Amino acid sequence: MEVKAIKNQFKLLYTSIYFAIGALTSLLVLHLESIGFTGTQTGLVMAAGSLVLIFSQPFWGIICDKTRKTLMVLRITLIVAGILALVLSVVQSFYLFLFYYCLMHFFQGANAPISDTLAIKASNQLGSNFGALRQYGAIGFAIAVFIVSNVSEHAGLRVIFIFYFIAYLIPALFFHPGIKADDGIRADILSGLKDLIKIPEYRMILMGTFFIFGPVVANNNYFSLLYRHSGGSLAGVGLAFLLFAGSEAPFMKISAKLIDRIGIENTLMMAAATSMIRWFWYGSGPAPEMMLFMFILQGFSVGIYIVSAAQYVAEKSLSSLRVTAMTIYSSAGIGLGGIFCQLAGGVLLDYFNVLAIYIFFGISTVLGMFFLLNVKRRKHKFD
Repeated sequence: MEVKAIKNQFKLLYTSIYFAIGALTSLLVLHLESIGFTGTQTGLVMAAGSLVLIFSQPFWGIICDKTRKTLMVLRITLIVAGILALVLSVVQSFYLFLFYYCLMHFFQGANAPISDTLAIKASNQLGSNFGALRQYGAIGFAIAVFIVSNVSEHAGLRVIFIFYFIAYLIPALFFHPGIKADDGIRADILSGLKDLIKIPEYRMILMGTFFIFGPVVANNNYFSLLYRHSGGSLAGVGLAFLLFAGSEAPFMKISAKLIDRIGIENTLMMAAATSMIRWFWYGSGPAPEMMLFMFILQGFSVGIYIVSAAQYVAEKSLSSLRVTAMTIYSSAGIGLGGIFCQLAGGVLLDYFNVLAIYIFFGISTVLGMFFLLNVKRRKHKFD
């Protein structure tokens, strides 16, 4: 397969997967509110999905590394997660919704880390830039929220589940990477896991991601409430996410140049510092027009952090355990970090208001920056 064709396959994969995630996560809080869930129940649903990711992502990573059937795992998990989303569209009971949402996340957990692992491998083989491929995830997310928020104003919020299903079905049927997805080397998984955890830099990036990326994940859920609290409309939420997530794409593309110029550790610190400023500012209750005007903050902070952290994890992990390393990293940020911030957000919403959630996000990011600072100090110590 030609280089251009391989790149187009990954563009399809990233656009579709993150279209599904954007369609669901950005408006799910409003859907749960519309069917009568309390703030605490909403926080529990979000956190429960993230809790499942803690176990499902490493599980699927180990399955891929053990069986060397990465593409088969990807296709099956995409289809099953999509079907479960359709089931969720008709569920109104809190406990039933919680059950099916967790089950959906069990299968969804395989997709992002497998995609990143395959894309990094393809980039290395093609001499390409991982960020140039990964940016299509941000584009897919942005387009999804814009389209789905506008459609849902007329067709109702249940359409988010239908869009999720369709977007997951497309790569399940049509994605063909054009590279060898699995290495011939079989690793001792348990021994390899012990080796990964022994790497200090790997432990630090896991902890940093917990505190820094947890708020990013939770923001996808709570931003619609913040925007409405500030006087914005539902269609405005779609425009906001179009600008926010769309701004990630160009920064993902230039992240490699930034890493080459100032180093990967400094790049991570800059992205985290920008996130911190953004959350504290949101906590002050800015006007919706100002949030739209400052959309570039998300592009610089989230876009650069996603690519830089994934590249850092890939560099620090064993080649035979790369999928496992990536999935454990994803669990730390998207799983544990998401639980921490989503649960706290739900409680803060019941006792205070949505502005308190964003003050909390800022404090969490400050804590994460201390772990990144330790990563940077270790580099200088051994240089």
